[in-house]
Amino acid sequence: MESMRGFFILGLAVCTFLLYQAWQKDYGPQPAQQQATVEQNDVSVSSGNNAATSDQLITVETDLISYRIDPVGGDLVYAELKNYNVELDEDNKKVVLFDYRNRMYQAKSALLGQGAPDNQLPRANYQTTQQKYVLADGAEQLSVPLTWTNDNGVSFTKIFSFTRGQYLVNMEYRINNQSANDRTYNFVAELARDQKPTGLEEKSSFGMKPFMGVAYSPEEKKYEKVDFEDLEEEPIKTSRQGGWVGFLQHYFISAWIPQQTEQVTITSSVKPNKDTTIRFVQPSISVLAGEEKVILADLYVGPKDLEQLEAAAPGLDKSLDLSWVWWIGLPLYKLMQFFFSFLGNWGLAIILVTIVIKTLLYPLSAAQYRSMANMRKLQPKMQRLKERYGDDKQRMQQEMMKMYKEEGANPFGGCLPMLLQFPIFIALYYVLFEAVELRHAPFFGWIQDLSVADPYFVLPILMGGSMWLMQRLQPKSPTMDQMQQKIMSYLPIVFTVFMLFFPAGLVLYWLCNNLISVAQQQYITKKVENAPDKPKKALRK
Repeated sequence: MESMRGFFILGLAVCTFLLYQAWQKDYGPQPAQQQATVEQNDVSVSSGNNAATSDQLITVETDLISYRIDPVGGDLVYAELKNYNVELDEDNKKVVLFDYRNRMYQAKSALLGQGAPDNQLPRANYQTTQQKYVLADGAEQLSVPLTWTNDNGVSFTKIFSFTRGQYLVNMEYRINNQSANDRTYNFVAELARDQKPTGLEEKSSFGMKPFMGVAYSPEEKKYEKVDFEDLEEEPIKTSRQGGWVGFLQHYFISAWIPQQTEQVTITSSVKPNKDTTIRFVQPSISVLAGEEKVILADLYVGPKDLEQLEAAAPGLDKSLDLSWVWWIGLPLYKLMQFFFSFLGNWGLAIILVTIVIKTLLYPLSAAQYRSMANMRKLQPKMQRLKERYGDDKQRMQQEMMKMYKEEGANPFGGCLPMLLQFPIFIALYYVLFEAVELRHAPFFGWIQDLSVADPYFVLPILMGGSMWLMQRLQPKSPTMDQMQQKIMSYLPIVFTVFMLFFPAGLVLYWLCNNLISVAQQQYITKKVENAPDKPKKALRK
């Protein structure tokens, strides 16, 4: 029964955590933005370009993504992820990030300055040798060069390079100044999108809403996210060396990444129609007459793939947001990835992670179950005390504490191990909510997506049954009145309802955790019951 109290405390802790999280989102303090002086105020590609696209888009097909590039400005205006369906069984409808059709979401890059391709309207119409580029079988890389030459003889070549198996796009700007004068340019890279829902917002568990908004890397810490509403009230304006800027949504991210040695200014803006922009601007670059210079930047567009994010830029992996329990969640996530690498099933990987967790926590669990077994052995004595002092609660409590001291029992030994599981529970909650690998990941039978609730509620019911079994194995507390005991008896039902809204993967973890706990409890209980009684400690007179 003491352990069931632990379950009750754990449930209250989880509810408190989720309520606090919702309060923080709506009313909590927002991070102050560092102020910086921008060399050119309101430097923006969007300020000189509307969302319209040309009729002759350039098509790029890689093994992972279908892209469209607008030759006017050379922007990436479409990105369809080939390996991710919008719905579980809709193979013909893929997730689209950049989009120019029914919404505005684009990755823009520009050079500003006298005679630059993006200095006036209309923006430069780049030329290319073909309208469609395909990553050939066996080829590791595909390059798409776009060229434009101004009236003064300065040529600009924008080259996008795509690598097999990678969501990172390399972009190279080559400026060849064959004019008679030196030139100065500013490089701007920005992501612009509307604030419309993506249509990918899956029904989240227990009201947890997927984040959609901007993210960037302030200098003092490598990751910060700001939702659209807060961005309107307090735009970002900061400077740092390197870093990145991006847009986040559930499971997916787009991010512009400058060379990490470059000093950049990061700003944001929101237009009256809610179109939102996050950008970085590099300092002016001088290109002498007869000289050629190169500007480099990277663009990540795709799922929150931890390995690729870690390799792309410092702090970009933090976009896999595991909140304050990242120090637990990240090892659990990598452990699940390891188990999946040879099991090929994320449900089985979760079960193995549960076994590892229970093995590591076994010393604490053993202490918990020994305490419970000792309490069970004391049940007859407790009953006699209740019969003798039942009407005198204070005397009853004193006599029970005296008995615990004599017998070396700890009535609260079952609660601490349960509370220590709380961070692990929350960490797994975030992992299962954030990990794109679990999106549409099947277990077996009716469970075809571990990231959402069990459609037939089988796992929550089994979990409730396992809690009921644990409750039957635990000693009853004589200090509880009938009403308290009745409330405790309803806990399995309460937790079953509670778990109906959680991802199936998380309920699977909790079910396996309970079943292993029952086995461990039975083992320890029999061991304690078969052990000879300890001699009573002599009480000092």
